Amino acid sequence: MSELSRRRFVQAGGVAAAAVTAGGALAAPASAAPGGPAARTPRPVDPRVDHLRSPLGIDAARPTLSWRFAAGPRDAVQTAFQVRVASADDRLARPDLWDSGKVAGGAVSAVYAGRALRSRERASWQVRVWDGQGRASAWSEPSHFETGLLAAADWTARWIGHPAWSGEPRPRPATVAFPARTARYVRLNVTRLGLPIKEGWPYKVSRLQLAEVEVRDGASGPNVALRARVTASESYTVGGQWEPKAVTDGSLTSDDAPFGYTSLERRDQDLASPVWLRIDLGEERRFDRVVLYPRTDAMTDDEKTPNFPEDFTVETSDDGTAFDTAATVKGQEAPPPLHRGPAALPVFERGFRLGKRVRTARLYATALGVLDVTVNGRPVSDAVLEPPYSTYKKRLVYSTYDVTKLLHRGGNTVRVELGPGMAHVPPTPGRYEKLTRSDGKPAFLAQLDITYTDGTRETVASDPSWRAALGATTFANWYGGEDHDARRVIGDGDWTDAIEVASPTASLAARTSPPIEPVAVLRTRKITQPKDGVYVVDLGVNFAGWPKLRVSGPAGTTVTMRPGELLAADGTVSQHTTGSPIWDTYTLSGRGTETWHPRFVYHGFRYLQLEGLPAAPDDGTVTGIVLRAANEAAGTFTSSHGLLNDIHKIIDRAVQSNMYSVLTDCPHREKLGWLEQANLVFPAVARNYDVAAYYGDIVRNIAEAQTEDGLVPDIAPEFTVFSGGFRDDPNWGNVIVFAPWQMYRAYGDTATLRAYYPNMVRYVDHLTRKASGHLLDYGLGDWIAFDTSTPTGVTATFGYHRAVSALARIAEVIGRDADAAKYEALAADIGDAFNAKYATGDTYGSGSQACDAFALDMGVVPAAKRDAVLAHLVDSIKAKGYHLTVGEIALPSVFHVLSAAGRDDVVHAFATQTGNPSYGYQVVHGATSLTENWDGPTSGLSQNHFMLGAIDEWFHAGLAGLGQTDDSVGFETLLVRPAVVGDVTRAAATYETPRGRAASAWRRTGRRLRLDVTVPPGAKARVEFPLLGGNSGPNAPSDARRLGVKDGRALFEIGSGDWTFENTAS
Repeated sequence: MSELSRRRFVQAGGVAAAAVTAGGALAAPASAAPGGPAARTPRPVDPRVDHLRSPLGIDAARPTLSWRFAAGPRDAVQTAFQVRVASADDRLARPDLWDSGKVAGGAVSAVYAGRALRSRERASWQVRVWDGQGRASAWSEPSHFETGLLAAADWTARWIGHPAWSGEPRPRPATVAFPARTARYVRLNVTRLGLPIKEGWPYKVSRLQLAEVEVRDGASGPNVALRARVTASESYTVGGQWEPKAVTDGSLTSDDAPFGYTSLERRDQDLASPVWLRIDLGEERRFDRVVLYPRTDAMTDDEKTPNFPEDFTVETSDDGTAFDTAATVKGQEAPPPLHRGPAALPVFERGFRLGKRVRTARLYATALGVLDVTVNGRPVSDAVLEPPYSTYKKRLVYSTYDVTKLLHRGGNTVRVELGPGMAHVPPTPGRYEKLTRSDGKPAFLAQLDITYTDGTRETVASDPSWRAALGATTFANWYGGEDHDARRVIGDGDWTDAIEVASPTASLAARTSPPIEPVAVLRTRKITQPKDGVYVVDLGVNFAGWPKLRVSGPAGTTVTMRPGELLAADGTVSQHTTGSPIWDTYTLSGRGTETWHPRFVYHGFRYLQLEGLPAAPDDGTVTGIVLRAANEAAGTFTSSHGLLNDIHKIIDRAVQSNMYSVLTDCPHREKLGWLEQANLVFPAVARNYDVAAYYGDIVRNIAEAQTEDGLVPDIAPEFTVFSGGFRDDPNWGNVIVFAPWQMYRAYGDTATLRAYYPNMVRYVDHLTRKASGHLLDYGLGDWIAFDTSTPTGVTATFGYHRAVSALARIAEVIGRDADAAKYEALAADIGDAFNAKYATGDTYGSGSQACDAFALDMGVVPAAKRDAVLAHLVDSIKAKGYHLTVGEIALPSVFHVLSAAGRDDVVHAFATQTGNPSYGYQVVHGATSLTENWDGPTSGLSQNHFMLGAIDEWFHAGLAGLGQTDDSVGFETLLVRPAVVGDVTRAAATYETPRGRAASAWRRTGRRLRLDVTVPPGAKARVEFPLLGGNSGPNAPSDARRLGVKDGRALFEIGSGDWTFENTAS
């Protein structure tokens, strides 16, 4: 088969933390049962539904029910299971929804196959299993799940918004009138460009930018230029967003793609030669004016419209070559900006009375924007920044909240506050914005279903009867920050009626992964005062979340908070790595001690600069609230080596900082789901967090972003359309194939393979159409590599081969044998073409480390040459002083091929370097989270990126030695193969597999080596114990099956339980 069947490192999974003793050995499980036949029956625990604990509001018609096992004795196996599902706990003995019966096999999940589930239906379920002697376990404790609103008719709520936030302002064009004439061609000839803007760069640029050009005869005459052909002297075409034909498409704004026309950038408004647009009306037409519509999705720092032409002529022609001047314009003033938002964000309320006792109450809610809901002044859950990212126009995610305990007899109030979030990012002069976009203004949908103890029901749903006001949050931009004026208290006269708005989405879907929640609080570590009235708070580590302010002072005092990752030379906060300027403000009410944090944005930062404080801050003035997706903390890794532990920590912190509703690249400058990270660094995420449900949502977002021709864009959701390799790169896009494959390897998830198989085929077809002779040669290459000699074609073809090889394996798994053979043959053809094109002696391509690593990892190097190519790679690393020169694409491959070849010593030698480029360089220069580039805090790039985090996979599966065999799925067969290398004297890892807790811990003391292994019930392990000093074999438990000695390792096969192996070198 493909290289995937041979690769040790295609593995991942979520884990729960396990105890490690001070000496590094694993502590004996407290729940381990004593020996004896009856104790060998596995005990099912930790029930999940679609990978979630007791979920509310699922919309899956056939959810997957799964379980794990409590720690148990040796050789405990499951030979059969039975699941039963009922409408209540007391009906489980005679289940009225489903009884699977006794099902033979070791599967630890079952797909519900009972009667169709109804909306709002609560179900109880439990499982029991049989062991190898045919003995049944006790039934597990009952667990529960509840369906959401499964049909559109179940929603009685209506979408509502605030009148001040609804409706679209009318575009304001500039009209150039002249005596009527008849001609076929109209040309706009520009000699001076309009007001420049920064466009995200430190310097300002000028362009000609227009959203639309109309040609009319009279103010109310028809637009004879509609759909006319347009040519230009030059054009900056970006992925269909800006192109000449867009100025005659009838769209009068640039708020949505295609935006209009843009020229190339200039650093000066005056032009050496004109920039022109020529419109072919198709035939001679009569007209007396040209109407120019400006760009509407940006503003200058002083809130003016940018890049509208100042000096130009309007010219006409009959033949398109000889033009006459119809009008000359000098000093044209740009039309005023289109977008000036209301004074504050909207707030909505609905009061209602309850006269009976409530049995259950469920709130179903979503929004276009960011939703913050309280019932009787209390938050409905710990979830924040709801709803998650999605392609909003296609799908919005709703959440279900249990608000039973928040209601009481008498008067109750539901309050909803909205922020624009990523759904609406208008131009924000003077504040940072990565992009501008809008799917519509903030609006929400909410339905509170109340069931009383007498069985009757009542519903409180969003509709125009709700009242609306403008609240105390006066500004929020997903990138630029948030402002809050605590003096703004809504009075009775401030309320108005909410208005019904059109649904902003094609469909509603229930949340299927954990939400973003606060997970930790950071205390102030240090306070400095670099300038009068300016204080800088150091929270100790770089993280993503909120600053929380505690302050008292006179009403009207405004405190400005500027987050940043680094400090400038003068001690103030620098924002050159995060985008600038970003700030939050809080204006005091003057009523005692006040606390505040943003609710509609978040930041990535370590330092917070405070300006305008009424008094000097103390250690209680600022705390940091760490936010991330609430994926359960999973595996643990530790070692005797402080630097390796620190590297693991900064990788983990970067993962946490970017584990939001999708895996983002950074929590400040972009906040976008760049897909190569979700693709290549899956193990660094999955070996530390349970992401079975989370990755299912990621794959759904990717599939929704896929275009009709099969392209998978580099970001998902595709909130903005980039161009070139920044939109279409095989190592970004092939995540549509590889993420489901890795989910299958980690969790045994075949449902995702089947659901998205058509998307995978369309993507591989897209790549195949772009290939020439089975090779690709486009994209971003080995991004951020020190050695830039690696041909783009090598990197692109690696991504192509990887996608096709994985697709072949997937087709085999889901029973599409003909497809499997087809894609296996295609992978072989790609490999042959790769060898023919790039093989050169004992290396590939340019001879770079990346070229060798790609070829070896693809598995296409002929067997007779593999050792030589590996030696060339190793020699290159040694020659560089054990530094790597690869970028983020080749980095995982380097670790894969070195460890698979038994050269963990080389990985260790690199991992312990402190010169540039290395992880250690980042650590010794003060990084507290993994940085975007190898040179870390000394660079001007993000200080919180996890894209270089691939080595964390080696820490777990290589150094600590806890992985799974090549033919294993869901860690049914562990591979325990520790790397006893260098100056490391101990290493340990734990991992919560789909069957339960697994662990590997080794310690070297002088000539003695001890290895402790835990295998969960229902699993087995292959142990490859290193033989030190030529010793023939370790002391091993008598019931460990000995498989011999190979490559300096003693081989064993063991079943579940706790095992210890020891060896003393001769």
